[in-house]
Amino acid sequence: MVNLVIENCNCISHADISIEPNCLNIKYGMNGTGKTTIGKAILLKAQDEQRLTSTLLPYGVNVEEQDKLPKVSNLSFQKIKVFNDGYVSQKVLAKENFFENPYMIFLNTGECDNLEAKIEELLIKLQGTIHNIDGLEELQDIFKTYFSIFKLKGKSIAKTGGVGELIKGNGSGFDKYHELDSYKPFYDKRDMKDVATWANWRREGVERVVDDQCPFCTKKLPNEIENQNTLIEKVFKKSALSTATAVLDYLKKAGDSGFVSTNAINEIENFIGDSSKASELHAALSRLGTETQYLSNKIEHIFQFRPMNVTHEQLEQIDRYLEELKISKTIIDKYYCTPAILGLVDIVDAKVDELKENTRKLKNLFEAHEKKLNKIVEDQKEDINEFLALAGFPYEFELKPDGEKKATAYLKPSDSIVERVTNPSDHLSWGEKNAFSLVMFMFEAISEEADLIVLDDPISSFDTNKKFAVIRRMFDNKKKSFRDKTVLMLTHDLQPIIDYVKGDFFNRMGLTTQVNAKWLQNENGRIIEQDIEAADLKNVVELTHNIFKEPSYPMHVRIVNYRKYIELTVTDCSNSPAYQVLSNLIHGRPLAMENDGITPLDQNCFSIGCTEIKANLDGLNYGEILSLISDENLKNQISIGDDYIKVIAFRLLFERHEAIFKELRKKEPATYKFINETNHIENDYVFQLDPLKFYSIPGFYLQKLSAAVSSL
Repeated sequence: MVNLVIENCNCISHADISIEPNCLNIKYGMNGTGKTTIGKAILLKAQDEQRLTSTLLPYGVNVEEQDKLPKVSNLSFQKIKVFNDGYVSQKVLAKENFFENPYMIFLNTGECDNLEAKIEELLIKLQGTIHNIDGLEELQDIFKTYFSIFKLKGKSIAKTGGVGELIKGNGSGFDKYHELDSYKPFYDKRDMKDVATWANWRREGVERVVDDQCPFCTKKLPNEIENQNTLIEKVFKKSALSTATAVLDYLKKAGDSGFVSTNAINEIENFIGDSSKASELHAALSRLGTETQYLSNKIEHIFQFRPMNVTHEQLEQIDRYLEELKISKTIIDKYYCTPAILGLVDIVDAKVDELKENTRKLKNLFEAHEKKLNKIVEDQKEDINEFLALAGFPYEFELKPDGEKKATAYLKPSDSIVERVTNPSDHLSWGEKNAFSLVMFMFEAISEEADLIVLDDPISSFDTNKKFAVIRRMFDNKKKSFRDKTVLMLTHDLQPIIDYVKGDFFNRMGLTTQVNAKWLQNENGRIIEQDIEAADLKNVVELTHNIFKEPSYPMHVRIVNYRKYIELTVTDCSNSPAYQVLSNLIHGRPLAMENDGITPLDQNCFSIGCTEIKANLDGLNYGEILSLISDENLKNQISIGDDYIKVIAFRLLFERHEAIFKELRKKEPATYKFINETNHIENDYVFQLDPLKFYSIPGFYLQKLSAAVSSL
């Protein structure tokens, strides 16, 4: 048992709300008791406690009065869902798709978990199959070096910048120029960066020559120096040197890794630095480029293959995609036809074949999953639409999977060619909104595994004949429902009490959820709970009979219930002699009148009525009864009686003093409405709670009523 304590929330100064776990807890009370406040207090405490004060602060209380601030304690539940007006208008109908992801609400049932686990396991295996091939990443890194040097245009490399100079024979092959033999110590077997630095230093020195004198030793320069200067300017050009260095480094790295054949490397190196072999060098580097581009693209596709993200639809094209991952040896038969590369190609091809075999298994799993999911979709739609039909909802619910773990949901008219209702909040009546939202709420609360479910007047908008069916479905044993969950229902509707306490229909229909019902009464801000048992619900005929026959009850209560008993049991009751006499007593008339209040009542009718009444009301005659219900006695009952006795006394006084009643309607319309309509002495329940045990009227209404009759 959980004893929830709510303090200083709106009209509630203190409330101890008992909640039985794994049970339907019905809290029944009249409007104005504070039921909605209880629901809001629970919701705010669980989800947004900072708003508890700003939302439920009682009127007239200052936020600095700490001991008077709203407070909720002993709320031990972790996941709380509340169905109320706010849920209807803001949660469901605010979105055309109703939820952020309907899949998680309606389709995440756990029935597909085993298949999904197998699919994920196989996808992980597929991911590792192709990605964990030794050598691929190293090869791709080497390719990055190549593409930092060359730009391919079609099947040829672009002859721009340093690449163009390299193809012309510059930047390397210094041994081919005998004029430069004397400079051999400066470039032979030295790092190309150092060579470039030296060449730049020498070039700057040449620019400072004066009268053929060396800027370094001041001696006269030899005649061949001019030719040397021209060759050095050409051969040792900075862009050509850096490109040549990068190309030779690439070839060395690729050769050392076993990716490019030694013969191919020697061929290219022989072309470099020889201006007569410019065409051959361009062709060789272009062929190397096309093979490099081809291999690089294949490896990139392999790394981009993400089977973890593959969809069922993409699986239909997976064989073609996997076949494209294979590498053709005929396209790399010049430079990359080394054992290391050809071995990688064989491994990739074998892995692709393995993938194709596993994707066939994956297809089978996807098909099984799709079949299972479609079955869940159809079952959920059928269940939801049956529920909606029970509630008299003229629309059908549509649910469709929409990608991995996603779905779309919408409404369509039951008898219409219209495919989809857009802006449902604009098309549904309040009752329809409430019915649909209640269904959605049930599924959402179940999907979120709420451990406390609060229902604030969930079925008041339904017709009486639908209320039973809706509640019964909400606790069904065989379908998704609130079966054996902890549910708090706050309601001013007696029908659930009649059905599930008096009728015991849960037990009679084999439903396992237990029902616990309490009467809520607000006594000057304090909420009092009182158990409601099956015996407390009386057949109205039986109840009215027992009340008017009980001598200990005040006479004004007895005659009102006596007249009600006649209404329920006598055909054409208003013409019954006893009924007419009782009506005159209620109006306090010394002389009995017809219904017009002017014509004296037929003496024979009066005599027959009095005889019947005398036999049922302790042998008392008309005058004796009239004296017991005089204005003074009624006012005395108002001062000493309980709420029900007081209200009946007020009613009789107002029947006799119409001017006071009219004044009340003018000055206190809410109190007038309450006494004239909400708590009229007649009601149309087949069953009702004993009003002498279960009756409540707000204290401020009693004060207004007492003031209204104080002048009598």
